[in-house]
Amino acid sequence: MIAATKIHIPYERHTLLARTDLLRLLDEGMDAKLTLVFAPSGYGKTTALSEWAKQSGMLVAWVSLSKQDDDWITFWNMVIVSIQNHVDAFGLTVLPLLAEGPSASSASMEPAMTGLLNELNQLPGELVVMFDDYHLMTMPAIQKSMSYLLEHLPNHIHLYIASRNDLPFPTARLYAKGEMRKITIEQLRFRLEEADNFFRETTELRLSAEQLHMLYDQTEGWICGLRLAAISLKRSGNMTESIRQFSGHQQHISDYLLEEVIRDLPEAMRYFLLQTSVLSQMNYALCEAVTGQAGGQQQLEQLEQLQLFIIPLDDGRNWYRYHHLLSDFLQSMLARTFPELWVQANTRAAQWLEHNGYIVEAAEHYLAGRQYEDVARLIEAHLYELLGGKNTVVARWVMQVPEQYIASRPLVELFYLFVMVGVRQFHHIPDRAERLRIRFEALKDQMDAYVWRKTMGDIYYFCGTAAYVKKDLQSTADYFIRGDTFAPAHEQSLFIQGGNNKHYSVEEFEDHLSYINDYQGAAQFFIRMIEYWREQVNHPNATPMYASYAKVLYEWNRLEEAEDWLNRVMHADGFDPVPRNRYPLVVAASRIQHAKGNSLEAAALLEQLKQKIDSPDYEIFMRKIEAEQASLAVRQGDMESARRWLEHCGLESSDEATLDKVSEQLALVRVLAACEQFESALSLAERIYHLLKKEDRLRDRIHILIVQSMTYYRDNQMESALAKLSTALRLAKPQGFIRSFVDEGSAMAELLSIYVQSYGDKDAGSMDASSYARLVLQAFHANDTHAERGMTLLEDKKKIVKASLVDPLTSREKEIIHLMAEGLSNKQIALHLKITEGTIKSHVNNIYGKLQVNSRVQAFKKALELQLISE
Repeated sequence: MIAATKIHIPYERHTLLARTDLLRLLDEGMDAKLTLVFAPSGYGKTTALSEWAKQSGMLVAWVSLSKQDDDWITFWNMVIVSIQNHVDAFGLTVLPLLAEGPSASSASMEPAMTGLLNELNQLPGELVVMFDDYHLMTMPAIQKSMSYLLEHLPNHIHLYIASRNDLPFPTARLYAKGEMRKITIEQLRFRLEEADNFFRETTELRLSAEQLHMLYDQTEGWICGLRLAAISLKRSGNMTESIRQFSGHQQHISDYLLEEVIRDLPEAMRYFLLQTSVLSQMNYALCEAVTGQAGGQQQLEQLEQLQLFIIPLDDGRNWYRYHHLLSDFLQSMLARTFPELWVQANTRAAQWLEHNGYIVEAAEHYLAGRQYEDVARLIEAHLYELLGGKNTVVARWVMQVPEQYIASRPLVELFYLFVMVGVRQFHHIPDRAERLRIRFEALKDQMDAYVWRKTMGDIYYFCGTAAYVKKDLQSTADYFIRGDTFAPAHEQSLFIQGGNNKHYSVEEFEDHLSYINDYQGAAQFFIRMIEYWREQVNHPNATPMYASYAKVLYEWNRLEEAEDWLNRVMHADGFDPVPRNRYPLVVAASRIQHAKGNSLEAAALLEQLKQKIDSPDYEIFMRKIEAEQASLAVRQGDMESARRWLEHCGLESSDEATLDKVSEQLALVRVLAACEQFESALSLAERIYHLLKKEDRLRDRIHILIVQSMTYYRDNQMESALAKLSTALRLAKPQGFIRSFVDEGSAMAELLSIYVQSYGDKDAGSMDASSYARLVLQAFHANDTHAERGMTLLEDKKKIVKASLVDPLTSREKEIIHLMAEGLSNKQIALHLKITEGTIKSHVNNIYGKLQVNSRVQAFKKALELQLISE
């Protein structure tokens, strides 16, 4: 449900004073794609935009944002509905696509975002879309889609954004191309003459020049501070002395002045303000419900007449909100001075909102009022409905509810366990899952049989998760099989539904070998579960196990077997995994192809994988895949590609080592070392090693030791290289690691030979590691033929590009390339093909992306070279 006030230009009862310079700056935004109005609270951002919107004569779609709108579907629904207020039937082709789920990738945004762009492109005249309080939007999917929209935005559409913070998506290119305007504190604050006009035109105060200068210096032209000062000074017997009191930072000034203003109000009005301050928006009925008093509309109108920082949200004065400064001040006072009243006001607000269908807002107020039983009740009643677009919001709620309030609600407790997995708080899971199992097994005869079995199915799944957290693979398998037995209808299972989402997952539960240290036990576990799920190729838990078992076989240098297990699932009928399950399969397949000497196929698999990712976490997947590509480039000797990744990956050698970025940071160490940045590589590698040792992550600990040994070897630090290699060999031998050494190539073979010659007979430990080094060296000799068979990426680059293009060029794109080669501009091509210039730009960007080029000439030459077009 979208409140009408959120898509209505806020009503201003009067304008403080005419600000022609500021309005002129906003006018200039019509020559740009984006205008950012960027300043802290109290500088008149909303007032400036709403005043310009009403004076400009432009078609303006307004979107007022709140914390509850920080969701991809909700956000874009609001944009479309706001435009629909002015353009009948707008967005009808887009709304069904939004309902399919949030997405942040260029590929997955194609249906919804391209549909939106097409409808915007068809609008006959100019349209302005204004976003107020954009700083409340934090979801990466929203930022990615806004960036995508701006990149392809038609020239007659203009975005205006008011925010307390700078924008979290890239805008440098827009600014450099003159497609962005910025209005900051410097333009928003009153100049001295404007402050003088403000006091003359909107107040009865007559300040001397000295008093005006003193007050202006204290507030630095801060509009809200001047308005508060005007209210306070009306009641002052000594204006000069009062002005001297307005000192310090803005927060101090506002608190001081607000306290002065509130203190002088009638008691009934103070009481009304305090209780209703908990509301983000209010109408008379909601105010009456919160205060328990009639006359809500009269109170709101009286506050408006007194100019007490209350903002009407519609022309009919039905809905209002307090200015953020006033709201924050009053809420702090209420919670500090009248804690019981704080609880009562939030509870009454929640009850009214729930009764009127505002479930999300109701839950927020129940939570603020510490009415945890009601929060749990709402989650239980609306969980599946809310998970369609409020996953992060519900997760935040459930993490704040004490355990005793959800103990009797299995669906809520199961969702809590699901959230604990997502935030890596594994230690919470085993005890709670076990208590839940015992409690509900005892309820078998007291519950409806179908509900009990369905509930127990999910409980057993989470008991399996708890066993996995403890690395008890036997119990993990037992519980997963029991969960499947009790909940065969997977569409009814919270666990299975959660496993089938498109987000990136917690790596410990997908890349099992990053967590499980016993390779022999893991192999038996994988075989048992794969055999059990052999008919369910898209089961969210089965698919990663194929990938992990293939990785075990790969590490043991059993390449043909590893490839066979991957082919069983990847070539199975109906195979269509979610992105987080496809990703480890393809990465494993790529490594196998490289090990077999098929360098082209190895690179092509990763490039094709990027085109198949459809996920709200698109950027995370891209970082992971591109890190894998960088590692592959180093192994194939393609240093140009490796250096290009190093420049654009966004990683630094000084970054903190974190578990969620181990694979990327390992790639960074490898590339830094290959680029002979040894000091940076070794510094980061040492931090990664200590983290992995602390967290008991064997596989990646061995990997970083191997990379360290190679880095020291290339830097001619032989003693350190051999020491790291010795530790790696000792850790690797019990698990049978082979490929991790072999994949390092001839340099590792050299170092192993030196190790055998130098340290083989020194002591029992060295002899043990030396014997294993000899075993690994045998694998190198068996692997030598791959260098002769393999073709490097640099030698056959056009083949890899062509192999990686699922649909190289559409017929329209081929037509556009030919017209580009003839020297036609985008505008001329648009006229020739009878489509818009914005659509041509989108096609050109797609062509550049597919062919990996940056200019028209390069595009035409590459298309000819790959025989995608003819001359």
